[in-house]
Amino acid sequence: MDKQTFSESKEEGKKVWYSLEYQFAEAIGFFGAMISSVLKTIKKNAFGIIVFAIIFGAIGGALSFIKKPIYHSRMTVSYAQLEKKIYGDMLYKLNQLIESNQYDEFADLLNLEADQVHEIHMINSMNIHNQPLINDISVEKVPFYIIAEVYNPSILNDLQDALVNYLSDSEFVRGRLMLNERNYKNEIRHMRSQLVYMDSLKVLLLRDCSNLDADAVVNLEKLNKNQNEIFGRIRDLEAALQFNRNIEVMDGFIAQKVPFSKLLLNYILIGMMIGIIIRIFLQLIKVSKQNSIKTE
Repeated sequence: MDKQTFSESKEEGKKVWYSLEYQFAEAIGFFGAMISSVLKTIKKNAFGIIVFAIIFGAIGGALSFIKKPIYHSRMTVSYAQLEKKIYGDMLYKLNQLIESNQYDEFADLLNLEADQVHEIHMINSMNIHNQPLINDISVEKVPFYIIAEVYNPSILNDLQDALVNYLSDSEFVRGRLMLNERNYKNEIRHMRSQLVYMDSLKVLLLRDCSNLDADAVVNLEKLNKNQNEIFGRIRDLEAALQFNRNIEVMDGFIAQKVPFSKLLLNYILIGMMIGIIIRIFLQLIKVSKQNSIKTE
């Protein structure tokens, strides 16, 4: 590259940089003016904003008195198949049905009565670190929490069973569990046939006990050791076969009533925020109309 070409490139780079600086300054000026306008509006109408906050806060507090009490509960479950995030997705979809008032679809998925479904306020899930399960992509098979908020704690037992069945009843999981069952039973049959074979060998070795040599004694000890190991393996397989489930409840739902003071405070704060936003929005519309009239 010659000196002239280099100089032209350098000048072109400076022009681009100055152009970017100018655009950035314009953007800062625009947003600065907008923020300044909002702050002036808030300062000028502080009294009206406070009045709106008090009114809507009082409305929120009044609503908390007519709101049905909420009972918070969580259960701890372990799992054998799939991953934690998949269960988080499944529970998230259930909660979406509740939020969109699709109670019939929710009842069909969980095989619950319609009146029971209307008593559910929220379904959620957390990992062992109390982080959203839907964001957990780790592969460690550690337990997780299923959280339920209900208006009537008497439905928690039915809800617990329904959630366990819902998470365990997919076609994929059923297939995996059936495969596990076949493998366990086949291995148990094989182990038991090995025990029969070893018993036959022991009978042959013990046929003439008085003439046992050192090698025969060593072989008998090995057979006994192998049989003990096989007995232990059969015991473990039978236990695995008995608990061949996907979701197991380690600690079930226990209802805990959400304190009314907490509910009241939340409703007051939400009402105040809504009041402030409405007041600022109305004032900005008013200022915008006045500016458009002046322009005309």
